[in-house]
Amino acid sequence: MRQALHRGNVRPMTMTRPIRASRLWRSGAVALVAAIGAVTASGCGGGVASAIDPVAQAATASTRAPGFRMSFQMAIASSALRTPITATGEGSFDAPARSGSLSFDMNLGSSPKVVRVLGSSTLHLEEVVAGLTVYIKLPPALRHRLPAGKAWLEFNLAKAAAAGGVPGLAALANNPAANDPTQYLQYLRAASAGVTKVGTETVDGVQTTRYRSVIQLDRVSRTLPPASRAAAQQAIAALERLGNLHVIPIQVWIDRQHLVRELLLSFTEHVAGRSINISMRMNFTHYGPQQAPTLPPADQVVDLNATLHSGS
Repeated sequence: MRQALHRGNVRPMTMTRPIRASRLWRSGAVALVAAIGAVTASGCGGGVASAIDPVAQAATASTRAPGFRMSFQMAIASSALRTPITATGEGSFDAPARSGSLSFDMNLGSSPKVVRVLGSSTLHLEEVVAGLTVYIKLPPALRHRLPAGKAWLEFNLAKAAAAGGVPGLAALANNPAANDPTQYLQYLRAASAGVTKVGTETVDGVQTTRYRSVIQLDRVSRTLPPASRAAAQQAIAALERLGNLHVIPIQVWIDRQHLVRELLLSFTEHVAGRSINISMRMNFTHYGPQQAPTLPPADQVVDLNATLHSGS
């Protein structure tokens, strides 16, 4: 994991003093929005790519695909953590239906408390996405905190983001230009004008060209339909304010059909004057129609938005 994420000079950053729990939670909310957005909320339609900008052209072609299968790796590093939190997962997404599913394993380190609760340092989660609604299946070790017979948490991404101080997220995730997984495919349209060609490489057996650029968050709203731009800019401004995050360095591997085959990004949030580094690598292994996932039975679901609103 560490070697894979560090390809392309992506380095975790450390902090010299612990972060207060409340500040770490707020930062975690920003990281959660970014991570969930990265694997659950981008994809189909919209956007006009410049003929001379290969990254923007690939963003448009990839988000117009009817669906895809993908895998990802993620790492979050902070001096507030004994070791970085890492995760690996895979999933498939149906772009026209705005739905998908994925499963992933999150390594929470060697904390005795974590091992005592989970039985190991690894947390396995399953996720189903239906538009802005996300369902997460908890492992048996954590279900004792849920009502009897419940196994799934349900939450609305826009409502959760608004509660965490990121209003207007629906404009980013629920518009004709940005539905289905990987919000960063949509964000690629906001890459800065300085796109650098690095070279050619083979990714999953496919010949690709590798590029380096920077996503400018304040440009994301310009890639959306006019009716969505004001609310989207509000969401972007909130993300920038909460994490002091304005640009996201990226590397992207594009095939001869102008499809994104691999995407590597790394960004640093600044909380209470300190830094938390988040790195993510996504591989798009197949483009084409995907089967829509089956939603969990209603009698096994707990509405997390309602639970948080009630203060439970």
